[in-house]
This record gives sequence, structure tokens and C-alpha cells, in this order.
Amino acid sequence: MLKMRKYQRLAKKIYRVLPRYREMSDEALKGQTEVFRKLLSEGKTLVEILPHAFAVVIEANKRVLGLEPYYVQVLGGLALFFGNIAEIKTGEGKTLVATMPLYARALEGEKGNYLITSNEYLAERDGQEMGQVFQWLNMSVGIGAGIEEQDFEAKKRLYTSDIIYTTHSKLGFDYLFDNLGSELAEQVVSKFNFAIVDEIDAVLLDGAQTALVISGSPKVQSDYYQICDWFVKSLGDEDYEYSDDRRGVWISQVGLEKLKQYFDIEDVFSKQYIDFYRHIVLALQANYLKKKGKDYVVIDGKVLLLDLVNGRTMPGVKLQGGIHQAIESKEGVEISNETKSLGAISYQSLFKKFKRLSGMTGTAKTDEKEFMETYHLRVVEIPTNLPIKRDDKPDKIYVTNQTKIEESIKAVKKGIDENRPILIETGSVSMSDLYSLVLLENKIPHNLLNARTAVREKQIVNDAGRPRTVTLATSMAGRGTDIKLTTDARNNGGLKVIGTERLNNKRIDNQLRGRAGRQGEPGEAVFFVSLEDKVIIENSPRWVRKARANFLNKISQGRRASSDKIHSYRLSKTMDKAQKKLGNSEMKARKNTLAFDTILSDQRNRIYVARNKVMSEDERYFEKIISMSVQQVITNFVNNVEELSVQTVSDFIFNNMKSDYPLKKIEEQIDQMNHPRVIHEFLFKLANNLVAQSFNRFKDSGQLRYFKKVVILRAIDSAWIDQLDYLQQLKSLVDGRTMAQHKPLNEFGKEARRRFFEMEDEIFIAIFRSISLSELKVQVDGSIDIEFP
Repeated sequence: MLKMRKYQRLAKKIYRVLPRYREMSDEALKGQTEVFRKLLSEGKTLVEILPHAFAVVIEANKRVLGLEPYYVQVLGGLALFFGNIAEIKTGEGKTLVATMPLYARALEGEKGNYLITSNEYLAERDGQEMGQVFQWLNMSVGIGAGIEEQDFEAKKRLYTSDIIYTTHSKLGFDYLFDNLGSELAEQVVSKFNFAIVDEIDAVLLDGAQTALVISGSPKVQSDYYQICDWFVKSLGDEDYEYSDDRRGVWISQVGLEKLKQYFDIEDVFSKQYIDFYRHIVLALQANYLKKKGKDYVVIDGKVLLLDLVNGRTMPGVKLQGGIHQAIESKEGVEISNETKSLGAISYQSLFKKFKRLSGMTGTAKTDEKEFMETYHLRVVEIPTNLPIKRDDKPDKIYVTNQTKIEESIKAVKKGIDENRPILIETGSVSMSDLYSLVLLENKIPHNLLNARTAVREKQIVNDAGRPRTVTLATSMAGRGTDIKLTTDARNNGGLKVIGTERLNNKRIDNQLRGRAGRQGEPGEAVFFVSLEDKVIIENSPRWVRKARANFLNKISQGRRASSDKIHSYRLSKTMDKAQKKLGNSEMKARKNTLAFDTILSDQRNRIYVARNKVMSEDERYFEKIISMSVQQVITNFVNNVEELSVQTVSDFIFNNMKSDYPLKKIEEQIDQMNHPRVIHEFLFKLANNLVAQSFNRFKDSGQLRYFKKVVILRAIDSAWIDQLDYLQQLKSLVDGRTMAQHKPLNEFGKEARRRFFEMEDEIFIAIFRSISLSELKVQVDGSIDIEFP
């Protein structure tokens, strides 16, 4: 409330100065951008000139687009400017709201000001339309949609623009690719200044359980996938256990005994069988956690993941750590190559890089606590421009799914008779396919909008506001397109929204309701629920099952009609509690993803900082790293080898050093050494001499500097790729350790830390071996080809 009063006071100042800018000519108004920047350079703060900046962009919107923001939109813009989540109801013009804070923040002259959307269509549409205003005001605009990964110049122009319209995944992947290159000049994502995330709940909550991963070279394909899938499919209910939130699954003690007999293995947890056990865990997850039609679909023999936000397929995106291949084995399709991860980051870690983060959505208040805990973002509710006229009906609760569907079909027919458009939403692709068949059986023509019909999405949504049009969709969140009613549809009561089940949380329910009654239009929303709904079955107490059995008994005895609604306050509250329980488990999963990635993030940041230092070609840093490599390699060998014999030392020299010094003479010297310290000094001196010899091969200082850079980067990248691959596999393994009363996160943290120190040693020895054992081939033109060991 205090924040809203602050924004209302600022809004008064904006409207007080607005007439001054309305009187300006086009040229004078365009020139205000330079005026503001000059004021800022002279010491004025952005907050001091904020009313004037907002007034200029308000007037520019009116002149360029013919759109003047409403008072409530100005309030929304102020909430975004100060780093909040603005809850702006569907149809209230979020796209226009964003122009005000984006313009104001870009005045500071610092790059990295983003409007981030959930898909390329929205980025391109909004960037092209709203971009006209910024360009008119002499600011540059970049649009991330449609830029090829290899088009460096286009990406450079994009990220050096004053204001950037792009998607969350495009930004994330470009950031990861930046940290795979070998030149600082090749990096494009240099600034994380200010971001407005459109549909922020869809991006940072619903989409935050899966990390962004860049995959590289294929690994050696395992034949464990099919073997483990066959075994897991043979298990009974007593052979595996779920976690309380049913997001984890592992083999039970009974199942372990079956596994030992089936594969003749005594200790499946031993080091010898660690990869095999990982595939058992993957097969369990694929068969009992990943649901066809909800998490993925199979089209043309390929497993395609579904976007949890909007139900679209995500071609080219795969689950990591082998789970995608396990699903392919489960479905009996060709198993694709499992690849190594070249880079990975969670959305939480990515967006925490911004100095100032804000967002807008129609539904955020229900998850305000999580936004505050994870991102330190407050939710500010922005009033609607016109009162909401939508009629939100109470849930209609039935005993069985069959009855629920039959009664919802009656509601659809009634809406058609009333000449109203109808929007029906289901929770999964499989449910939408089933409901579509029921509509056809009832001779009800309709448009089906799910993963299989996404290519027709724009046309389907365009038609959805006509009278008697029935649209069946898996999800309408994150689509960025409002259903626009015809005049007849508006006069006949507006859009009728029918939910066929309670969705994963109240926020998503509210997103669906919000499709009706936009901008003061009439509308209606109602949910049809049954005691057989998945949300109820998996998240409600035992007495609900007993109540269902009691209702079914009354129906069979003729004491109750199957079409009778359930009028029970207790059951209604149980629906809310079941939904809240599921929402809490999803929040826990997101926190889990963030916790795992926080551990990884520390390692990733250290690696990326080291890479950037190497790419800056700082000679002192090169010398420091190379000196550490020599010292660490020699020290590790001397301290860790079981016996410092002539043979072990000679083998070490032969495998890691290229020396013109006769090996026989070296062996004679070693034979005379009887103390580890003496051997250490001998090897250290020999190693340093070899490094100097290697560098003396270069006559050109620039070529030598480049050689050092390539050697160090190559060692870092190779070790980091192996580390990421290891951590991906480790993450899937540690979930099974809850059986032994270990906390998965603690196990992951300990293992990741231990493995990081091992990785550092691998980097040092790779640098040393590359310097000592690399071969140079000088070409006729003076260029040098390097052959690494």
C-alpha cells in the first residue's frame, strides 16, 4: 500500500509536466532523449528526471502508435521501474506499460536493458511494434528472434542496442556460448543492467525446474538403457518407492533383492556398478515419473518435450543426464546419442545476474512469497482500468470423471445455444485428445490447440472470440495473444471459460479465468472437478477416497444420481488443499533446482572468470598459471605415488615430458637419489627447463602468447566439460541416497567439491603435458600448426 501511494504521487508529477511535452513539435520531443542524457551526465539522478522521462514516452506512444497509456498503466510502469513484479490483469496492455520503464532505464546509457518474453513470436511482435517508439526517440532497438547462432555481427548489434527484445532461452544460450569462445571480442552478452520479464511467473516459476544446457560431442552409447528398462518394467508396486512429493523414485529393499537375483550382482552400490545403477535410476524415473502426453509426446518416432507453460513441443531440446534416452527406451523408439554438456545454467542463476530485475503478469500474488525468497521481488497489484465483470462460478464437483465430462459437455452446449464463444482447457495433451473425441461424439465442431496443432495457433486464437466457436486448449498461459470478442459475442455474455480439472496451482487456474472478462468485458469461468482427478487422487487425504467409495455405493443402490453435484464444504476445501500441496511440491522442486545450481554456479563462475583472464592475454597471469601447473604436477606425483622407484619416476618422465636429455642418464641419476625431496627438486628443475625449451621454439612473441592462451583454455574447457558431465550424472544418482538417510543436496555438494579439486589437478597436468609434448609445424607463410598430445 505504501509503495502504491509513492507511485500515485509520482504519477501526479508525470501528469503535471505532461502538457509541456504535448505542446512540443516532433523534432523537439525526439530531442528530449539527448537532453535527459546530458542532465544525467551533469549529475542529475534518474529518479529526479523520472516524471519528465515518463511524460516524453507517454506522448511518443500517442504520436507513433496512437495509443495513450491509461493512468493504471502508468502506475504499472512505475512499479516495474523500481524493480517490482506488476500484477496487471490479462488484456490491460502490459506491452505498452513496459515502454515507460524501458525508456527511462536506457537513458543512463548503459547497455543491457531487456524486455524478455517466453517465445520468439512475442519478442518479434512486441519489438517491432513498440520498437517504433524508441527509434522515434533516437534509441536503438534489437530483436533477438530469428538470429542464427553463427551470425556474430547480428548478435553483436542485438546486444549493443539500447533496448533489447528477446526470449529467456535465447539470452541464456547466448551467455553460455559466450563462455565457450577463445576471444573476448567474440563475447556479445556483456551487460545485465535492467530486465522486464513478461509473464514472469511462467518464465521464472513454471519454466524454472529445467536448466539451460548446451550439448556437445556424443558420449559412447551405453547398452544399459534397454536392459534396465526391461527390468524396471517387470517391477511390482512393492519394488519401488516414491518421495513424499512423488517427484523422486527409487528401488525398494524388495526391489533390490530382485535386482541382485536378476543380474547376479551382490552389491549394486559398489564402484564397479555405479554406471549400471545410474541407468536403473533413469529407467525408474522414465517409467514412473515422466508421463506421456503431459511431459512429452512421441511424434514420428521421436520423443519431444512439452513446454509446461504453454503445452508447445520443444524440438531440439532434450533432458540431460541420460533421462531423455531412458524415455526413448521406454517408448520403444530409436535411442538418440547421449551428449556431454558444454555449459549449463538455471534460469534462477541467469536472472540473478541483472542489477535490476522486474516482471509483469496477470497472476503473481499467489506466489509472492516465493518471488520474494528467491528473487527478492515484491508483487504490486495494479488496478484494472475498468471494473472486472467476469462471473467466476463456484466449482462443480462430481464423483467420477465420466460424469464430470458429461456435465461439462452440457455446459458447452448451453454456451453454444447462447451464441457465446467457449474456451475449454485441459491439463495435458492426452486429456485434450480424449476430450476432443467426446466433443466429436456429441457432434460439436471445435478447434484443438495443443502440441500437435501449434502451427495453427494464431488462426485458432483469432477465431476463438466468435459466437458459437468452441476452442479446446492444453494451456493458454504464455501465448501472449488475447482472445478478442466480436460485438455479437460481447452482447451475448462474452467468453465462457470451462476448466475440465483443477490445474497444478491456483495461479494457473487464475490465468485461465483471466482469459474472460478482459478490459471490463462480460465473461464467465467455471471449473468441473471430480474426485478422480489426478490432483485430488495424489494429494488428498485417505478420507477423500472413503468418501468417494461411499458416494459410489449410494449411486449403485439408486440412493443418489451419478449426475448429482457434491455439495460439501469440506470436500471443496480439500480441493484447495490438494492443489496447495501440489504447488508446494513444485516450489520445493524449484528450490531444489536452485540449490543444486548454486553449487554448480560457484564452480561455473570460477571457471568463467579464469577463462576471461586467459582471453585477456595477461602475460603475468599466464606465468602464474604455468608456474602453478609445473609445481602442482610434480608435487602431486611425488606425494601420491606409492613408491618413488627408478621405474615409476622414469615412467612419469616418459609419459609427461619430452626431453632431449638421455633417459638412461636420467635413470642413473634417479638411482642415486634416496629422498623424495631430492627427486622433487630434480623433477622440478627438469620440468622448468622443458617449459623454457618449449617456449624458445617461438621466435614471434605474439605466437608464443597465443600458444600459451590456447594451451590453458584447452585444458580448462576439456576438464570443465568432463566436470559438467560428471555432475549431471551425479545429480541423478544422489536422489536415490535418501534411502540411506543422506540428504541428496549434501551428498551432491560434497561430491561436487571433491571432484572440483580433482578437476583443477587435471587442468594443471593437461597444461603441462601440452607445453612439454606438443609438436609444432611451421608453414611456408610463417604460420604454425600445433599438434597436441
